[in-house]
Amino acid sequence: MNQLSGKFDVLIARKKYKCHLSMNAFRILCEKENLKFNDMQSWMNKEPLDAVPKVIYYGMLNHVYFQNEDASKLPSLDYVSSHILDDMTSLEDYSKKIAIAFGGEDQKEDEGKK
Repeated sequence: MNQLSGKFDVLIARKKYKCHLSMNAFRILCEKENLKFNDMQSWMNKEPLDAVPKVIYYGMLNHVYFQNEDASKLPSLDYVSSHILDDMTSLEDYSKKIAIAFGGEDQKEDEGKK
């Protein structure tokens, strides 16, 4: 079982997209953003308004690749970012989901702690 994995829905303009945060999503992120994997956590802490939407977007892209679907059907990164950053509650919720995936925690266990 992949310890660094998180699957959840992302709501963008009343449309649901699947997000699959796994090592491959983090690989795509690091490649596209010219980051080293070991630097990702500090980047996210330093620039959360930039980082959170990008992590979500690359997780959405990873899901599309994983399912062998058409990536051109995804909205642009700027569109995704504008919707995520328009709602601070969503930003906080997605940040928590990223932390769970990055930390390898079980999402069901985390939900039970609330």
